Amino acid sequence: MLSFIHAGDVHLGNPFTGLSQNLSPDFQKNVQLATFTALDRLVEFAVDQEVDLVLFPGDLYHGADNSPLIQERLTKALTQLDQAGIWPAISFGNHDFQQGQQVHPTWPDRVLVFGPEVETKTITTKSGAKVAISAFSYTDRQHRQSALPDFPVKQAGVDYHLGMYHGVVGQDGENYAAFSLPDMVAKGYDYWALGHIHVRQILHRNPVVAYSGNLQGLNRNEDGEKGFFLVSDQDGQGLVPEFYPVAPVLWQRVQIQNCPDLVTLQGQLNAYHWEQPTLVILELTGQVGPDIEAAARFGTLLESLQASRKSDSDYWPVKAQIVTTAANQKRPALPADVDLQAAIRQVVQADSVGQWLSDQAPTFIRDYFYSEEGQADLADRLYQDLVEGGQDEN
Repeated sequence: MLSFIHAGDVHLGNPFTGLSQNLSPDFQKNVQLATFTALDRLVEFAVDQEVDLVLFPGDLYHGADNSPLIQERLTKALTQLDQAGIWPAISFGNHDFQQGQQVHPTWPDRVLVFGPEVETKTITTKSGAKVAISAFSYTDRQHRQSALPDFPVKQAGVDYHLGMYHGVVGQDGENYAAFSLPDMVAKGYDYWALGHIHVRQILHRNPVVAYSGNLQGLNRNEDGEKGFFLVSDQDGQGLVPEFYPVAPVLWQRVQIQNCPDLVTLQGQLNAYHWEQPTLVILELTGQVGPDIEAAARFGTLLESLQASRKSDSDYWPVKAQIVTTAANQKRPALPADVDLQAAIRQVVQADSVGQWLSDQAPTFIRDYFYSEEGQADLADRLYQDLVEGGQDEN
């Protein structure tokens, strides 16, 4: 029997993007500590459930920042896991590739850190199961070569063989260690823990090849519950993932239909029961009152909603837009299994943005669209143009 946690893309210390300068003070602390709190919740769960391993397949850190606070919080978490007899396994991805080249504080003996070459580490769990883990770390941000050919086939003499891989499905030579899914499955591993895509999804089921998404949504395109997979061998059916949410701050899209005026809209938001601190992306559909239309047209709608929020409310509006009836009618019919937003997010990456931008574009424009905030904004606007008719008060 084996149980472990698959937690991709923790992004410790990440500053949220897409928030206005006047963020409510009661939200500031929640936002500043969100990634740390999510990690603490994961550790508490891991200890309580007595799991054998925690797999971190890349982007455990947000970047090269090795600040004392980040190191202190991470070392504390790893020590708690070690004291509970749990093995953390860490590889570095495109955001934290530099961490693999930096000096870190002494971590507990049970911490498994993977270097730039694909390597396999073998452990024995408390129950006596022998587990092999194969992984590698990035040496640069793009990592344009697939690492999959260097992964060995399933190791003989072990009960389970797990793979950690930070990358995307694609052709060898493309960014982010692009790999072939059939080739990955052919390795014969019992589970592949993927990182890089911040959307929870299972690419293959027997064996499972999956992205756990990230622990905490980092911008308005990462709405909905975020967390990790608890993976266990259930009744001899192989390793099966089960999702558990831990994000302390939720990004949530809220639709309100046929709102007659701004006062009614403000009242509805203040009266709603928010179960946790929530950053709201508001979409107004159907008919809206003239004062709402005017506020949207003059760019004051969002500020009005922020100003009217009750001080003790667990929500903060970060975006407000009118989606007209005409725009709704123009929405194309999509296959039920197509997640258009997820597809757009995968396309809008630094490498693709670089190809779209003219070399003559001013530096500040290029810098913006190379940033996570710029890419998130571009993905959001592409979605609006394709599905929502391009209606946006900005």
